[in-house]
Amino acid sequence: MAWTELKDLESATEKCRRYYDAQYSKSSSYWGEQPNLLVPLISSYLRPDSRILVVGCGEGRDAIFLARLDFEVVATEISSFGLKRAKEIVSEENGSLVLLMLDAHEPHDHLGQFDAVLMMNVIQHLSPDLIPDRIGHFKSLVKPGGIFSAQLFTVEDPHFLSAANSAGGFSRRLTIEHPERKYRIRFFEKGELRSYFNGWEMIHYHEGLIWDKPHGVQSDFHQHGMARMIARRRLGI
Repeated sequence: MAWTELKDLESATEKCRRYYDAQYSKSSSYWGEQPNLLVPLISSYLRPDSRILVVGCGEGRDAIFLARLDFEVVATEISSFGLKRAKEIVSEENGSLVLLMLDAHEPHDHLGQFDAVLMMNVIQHLSPDLIPDRIGHFKSLVKPGGIFSAQLFTVEDPHFLSAANSAGGFSRRLTIEHPERKYRIRFFEKGELRSYFNGWEMIHYHEGLIWDKPHGVQSDFHQHGMARMIARRRLGI
């Protein structure tokens, strides 16, 4: 099935919610229990008493990993089924983890400031015209000296290249709709993620193809074009 340019942005968040509700309601974990590969590295840069915000936590794998390290963790998610699975796991543990149903398009500043804000595979699902605003909002929640970490899809991704090849003239349109899942994905240009963090210290930044393990409906190892970043807010910024 060919990818198409996304026309209807208004219902895109609800489409994403419905898809992940369906996946997270299944008996097996969609993403697996191990954290994103960046998360253990992030934890090594944080003080033991750090407060962390995980935006779009899914089934909670990153948030639970960090809570098990005794960090104070607040995690937000739009899927009630994702939150339900995370709550079932943490109910048997003693770590400090607060789970909230909250869309990444909505304000999070009432939650306070954090020593680290994580947005793993979240930014590409935001309304394209709101991405600069939302990144700015979550940057403002990072304490001076704190960390912002993100992972997102880039134009090197095979899915984007497939869409560009199949649609010819729309190859530079960066927001497209997944042909089966029906939610939008915004693919990022080379260096675009980094450009939002001028003046921040880049602890880790990598763009390129990575191999991903089987998960969800993906039964085989597969590749993604990704940008991965850990940035520290300099004092005075």
